[in-house]
Amino acid sequence: MKKNINTRIKNFYKRWNIVYDENKKFSGFKNCALSTIDKYVGEIFLSDKNLEQRFLKIMQKHIPQSIVGGFQNISKTLEIFGKREFKNSPIYKIISGENDFVEFIKCLQSLFWLDLGPEIKEELYLDFKEDIELSMLDIRIGKTNSGVIFYPKGAKLLDEKLVNENLDWLTSYPIAYENFKSALEKYQNKIYKRNLIDDLRLSLELLLQRILSNRRSLEKQEKFLSEYLKGKNVPRELKNMYWQLIDYYTKYQNNYAKHDDKVNSSEVEFMIYLTGTFIRFLMTLEDRKNDQE
Repeated sequence: MKKNINTRIKNFYKRWNIVYDENKKFSGFKNCALSTIDKYVGEIFLSDKNLEQRFLKIMQKHIPQSIVGGFQNISKTLEIFGKREFKNSPIYKIISGENDFVEFIKCLQSLFWLDLGPEIKEELYLDFKEDIELSMLDIRIGKTNSGVIFYPKGAKLLDEKLVNENLDWLTSYPIAYENFKSALEKYQNKIYKRNLIDDLRLSLELLLQRILSNRRSLEKQEKFLSEYLKGKNVPRELKNMYWQLIDYYTKYQNNYAKHDDKVNSSEVEFMIYLTGTFIRFLMTLEDRKNDQE
């Protein structure tokens, strides 16, 4: 049932000739998400003042003490009658009153940056995932090494662990990250031009320059990369194969992508996955180094 609910909702609106625009999608998602928040963290926020303050700090929001006191008085009065509810809290008012889409998503993302415990976060993750599916919004929620993240929906590529985790890992390398993200955005928008391939190559090139501590072009990294991989105890066969793939990778770009304004979409997807594989391997080696320090 859940698996096909998105399609069933779409077909319902189609049968009734109803345009389900972005505002309706956002409104529906917002209602579902608020229910999810109330269900899993409403009581926690009501009982933990420090958690509330942490959330406000992350969201860069300030509630004057006079207003906070007012909410507390209302809350205490309602508690006497057994009606103390999260919807009467300042946190709920802030989240429910946020009408900017990105800022609302930031509110949801911020919940996963709080100390809520793994079980609560898992429940939130699963319910938000269903909320997104029901709303048909162009966003996704996924798990990475550093936790749960929301991100824009695009090609199926963004749902893959390979690209998703690379985006997360590369945030420590801002310039390489921006180029990799730029390539993905062009792919999502079906802009199959050579600068997409350039972005991919530059992302890998900049990452290698950072890791190998030099400013050499991708084609001239063989010696330095070989020494780096040897130092990581990478088997000779894998080390040689890794470089040979990079060598063919650069030749493809030099011989085709640089001399043609457009590239085939299937080739672009292959190059994105290949670049992602190059990056993922390097990141796992770097991650291993960090674990040993």
